[in-house]
Amino acid sequence: MTVASNASTLYELPTRLYISGAPVWITGGELLRAGDLLCCRLTLQVLRRVKVRSVTVAIRCLDENGEQTGLELPYRYRTGARRDKYIGEKEDIVLPLDACASFTARVTRVDFDEGAPWLCDEPWHSVPAQQTLEERYGDDNLAEQFRIRYGRDCRCAVTAVEDLWLCTCGTVNLDDESACRRCHRVRSAMEGLNLDALRTETALRMRREPEREQMAKTENRSVLKKLLLTAGIVLPILIFVIGLLIAVPKELERKNLYDGAQRLAGEGEFDSARAAFATLGDYRDSREMAGVGIDYLRASELMRRAGQDDASALQMIGRTRADLDEATTAAILLYDAAQREFEALGDYRDSKALAQSCAERLAASRAALYQAALDRAEALLESGKLSEAREAYLALGAEEEAKEPAYRKATALVKFIQTYNISGIFASLSMDSSVQSRFSLPKETALKLGTQCVPDLLASCGEDAVNLELEDAPGSGLLPLDEAVKGLLGSIAGYKDADELQVVIDEVTDYTREFFTLCENGDLAGAYEWLLAYEGEFENREQWIADLLYYLPFCGSWELYLGDATVIPLTVGRDGTCMGFHSRVLLRDGAATLRLTDESGEYSIDLKNGPEDERFFNREREGIFYMVVVNNAGHMSYLEYNNYGSLISSCEYAAQ
Repeated sequence: MTVASNASTLYELPTRLYISGAPVWITGGELLRAGDLLCCRLTLQVLRRVKVRSVTVAIRCLDENGEQTGLELPYRYRTGARRDKYIGEKEDIVLPLDACASFTARVTRVDFDEGAPWLCDEPWHSVPAQQTLEERYGDDNLAEQFRIRYGRDCRCAVTAVEDLWLCTCGTVNLDDESACRRCHRVRSAMEGLNLDALRTETALRMRREPEREQMAKTENRSVLKKLLLTAGIVLPILIFVIGLLIAVPKELERKNLYDGAQRLAGEGEFDSARAAFATLGDYRDSREMAGVGIDYLRASELMRRAGQDDASALQMIGRTRADLDEATTAAILLYDAAQREFEALGDYRDSKALAQSCAERLAASRAALYQAALDRAEALLESGKLSEAREAYLALGAEEEAKEPAYRKATALVKFIQTYNISGIFASLSMDSSVQSRFSLPKETALKLGTQCVPDLLASCGEDAVNLELEDAPGSGLLPLDEAVKGLLGSIAGYKDADELQVVIDEVTDYTREFFTLCENGDLAGAYEWLLAYEGEFENREQWIADLLYYLPFCGSWELYLGDATVIPLTVGRDGTCMGFHSRVLLRDGAATLRLTDESGEYSIDLKNGPEDERFFNREREGIFYMVVVNNAGHMSYLEYNNYGSLISSCEYAAQ
């Protein structure tokens, strides 16, 4: 915002403010009051070859004694200014204080269209005003002689300000600029001025001045008439001849200097060429060449040598071969520098088109470099160097591709788990190329699994470093192999079938499943033999053995011993007799089911009992229930009762 035009000025910054390396400096500042409103107005100037997007300043209010009042106030200017342009001269910052006698200011942040921001937390320094020539030399005549020698626009003495220098014409230049950007005067020539010679020239001019004035008066009177008579004929011819005699050698000299400056530019000596063009003033396009022309040629040379990936050109942009690595080539650095320099030239010649061309070539170079790095990562993957491949992918930011090496290691280990009984094998799996994967298993386990077990286990990790230890007890930090593999799969959850593979591991490593399957199918004899042979840990082993021994007598083949042979068929509503049947006990979910199947296999009867029942029951028919009991003589009784507990019918079968 801008305060009212009738605002009064309470205070002005006495000097410009600057700190070394800053992209801008503060050239002026005012403390204004408009009614009850207290404002600060700063003026900043862009100093470097950049396009500034925004500038953040910090203002600190001071009282009449110079003491701080309140906190430092931040403010952000939004702009699109380039070098030499001013910022903030029409933008006022409202201060949240009623009492403020003066202020200090500094720039804390500068953001650019491209690249990282410039940041600063330090206080800024006062920059003394540039001395006039009269102040520097203390002599008006000496100052006048300086202007006679270097030009009438010379106002001030050349002044160094940290990493800047101010030309005699007042233009701000960077330390690495040997000649002024505006007037093209060479800094070293003005700073190395021979003051004694300048004084001699001044004294000689001052002595000759009265004589020259007197001679001019006398000569003017005596020759006035002759000149008037001959001026019409002789004077034009004389002027032409004299001018020709003077101009021709001078023109040849300037042409030679111009050609030499062009040769320097063609040889890449841009600073020397700029200085040479600057000495030629307005000759041909020398003034243009000393400014944007040389910048254009330099940017063009950077672009040309970028196309050759010429690392020797890095010195032109202050870089070295040490700045090159797998992610950066000379072409990338040079195209980037050329693009920025063309953009700084704005609409000069075809700078915009060349900047765009540099941007396209830069993108192509980066894409080619990325593809080459991607190819290297894929080569590592295919060669089995899984951890190195993962790290190569991550370095490229290819997060999804980086999951594939871990997936391959995990799937190979899942196949190993499916092939071998991994009880007793422990592991710590690594996807860091600097850290080995570790495996531990007892020697007895290795011998039991066979000679191919260890090679297969090591091969599961591809070419990654592995440490395998044959030891009775696993070392610290190791997990059972199945848990370690599931952890690796968990790190790539959602990738391909990683989640399903965790379920596969759970199924494969359930080494007691066979036992429970035998129990569920009623093969209790097989389950009993399996449990006696199993050497691993088994929960409630003794209880299971007792249960199996209890139910085994109910299992087998039976033939009628005595009693009503129709009772069993009637249970399921059939006519006829049952002379024999087969039985088995199904153990599932803590319950036992006795299944009787007739010899022809046409029907079955299931009788249930709970964990604490010693008999089996069936209540298929309304008002009737059946019970089965096996006695010590190896006979099975099948009994039919009514709801009152009275025995209706029974039969007894003997084991075959």
